[in-house]
Amino acid sequence: MAHEIGTHKLTEHGALNHVPIYRSRPIRIALYYALGGLIWVAVSDRVLSLMPAHSYTLNRLMFVGVNALLLYLVAARYMKTIRISVAAREEALVRARGYFESSVEGIISADSNGMIRQLNPRGQEMFGYHEMELVGQPIEVLVPQRFQYRHEAHRSAFFLTPKSRKMGRGMEIAGRRKDGSEFPVEISLNVVHTHRGKLVIAFVTDITERRAMERVARRNETVDALAAVAAGIAHELNNPLAVMASRIELMLAADQDLSVQTRDDLLVLQKNIERASRISHNMLSLARQRPGARQAVDMNAAVEEAIMIVGAEPRGGVLRYETILDRSLPPVMAEPTGVEQVLINFILNARDAGAHLIRIETGWAPGRAGHLSLSITDDGAGIASDVLGKLFQPFFTTKAKGTGLGLWLSQRIVQDHGGSITVESIVGEGTTFAITLPTMGESSSDRAKLTPRGESPASSQIAAARSNQSGR
Repeated sequence: MAHEIGTHKLTEHGALNHVPIYRSRPIRIALYYALGGLIWVAVSDRVLSLMPAHSYTLNRLMFVGVNALLLYLVAARYMKTIRISVAAREEALVRARGYFESSVEGIISADSNGMIRQLNPRGQEMFGYHEMELVGQPIEVLVPQRFQYRHEAHRSAFFLTPKSRKMGRGMEIAGRRKDGSEFPVEISLNVVHTHRGKLVIAFVTDITERRAMERVARRNETVDALAAVAAGIAHELNNPLAVMASRIELMLAADQDLSVQTRDDLLVLQKNIERASRISHNMLSLARQRPGARQAVDMNAAVEEAIMIVGAEPRGGVLRYETILDRSLPPVMAEPTGVEQVLINFILNARDAGAHLIRIETGWAPGRAGHLSLSITDDGAGIASDVLGKLFQPFFTTKAKGTGLGLWLSQRIVQDHGGSITVESIVGEGTTFAITLPTMGESSSDRAKLTPRGESPASSQIAAARSNQSGR
């Protein structure tokens, strides 16, 4: 509707302020009145010449009076017609100007040579130019450089058979701002005819927000698919984990003689089975779109636990850890296994990147009151700049045997805890992942969320699985 109104007004008045009002109708009316007046005078003279001579003077005075009255009436009628016509045209021009300036779309008019004639305020805001910077410039100044050579050919072809239509149907179209940046657009072309020639009026819509929403929708679809897969994997893992856990418990409880090393190994296996079960529970929580049970977690202790699980002296002592931990930090309200999973994932990624030193540091997040920061820095191979933006996409990986889910899950866990992850990297020098999390407040609502440290959903899940197993 806006297109139709705008096109009609621009057609009627050309390019608004740049084309004067065409007043053919008042002039035509004036010519008609003048011709009618001349005919009336000629008829009057003929009638007077046929009258008797003794009444000529009286009749002439009468006709002069009648002609004067008629002339006055004609002039008054003519002036009123002109005033109404001009007022209507001025009102139409004001309305058209109002539509033009208040439009939520960018409106650009260009002549048949591709020169810009006018740009509305929304278009100026969209492209970052003032109108006077663009008037007289080729339209290609608003087109990305890589498309300019094709655009000139398309423009020439369009003017051979001009008609109103969408531009680039089925194609990705981008606009170019004054600073050189690009943004996705949709363009509708409308042809109007003025006494100065044809004009193309382009209605430009910035669809950046729409594209972002489409990406979010696609990502949500991917998340839903992954959640379904995670739920299936978690379900299939529970029973074998329960079997292994129950067998290890039986071995530890038996009266048979076990060496100290064997007993220690069994305890390590038991601990990792419990951890695997907790991870399985987390996968189910992700699939159900709800977080696991939260409790107060000391991030410094979580760091030490993660290092212990991964191994303090991997690769024969080639890799070493350096920790700078702020012991005064308050705990965070978090799901312990989820936090542990994130830390282990980042440490393993650093190891896989060929790091010789991994430095883990905790402290207050700069510029964010009530938030702590945990950074994991390595001196590995680093990450290329064109890869950084894809790191947290599901199924994206630079590893030959990677799944591309580790960083995606890590980001989702951190975001689920109200935090964020940033990454900085220099190729050949190393990478830093920084996690920001809100600390636990002293409010009663936070304390009410606490669960006993010895009880976790994973433990109850193993117990239930063991019960099912024993009943078979």
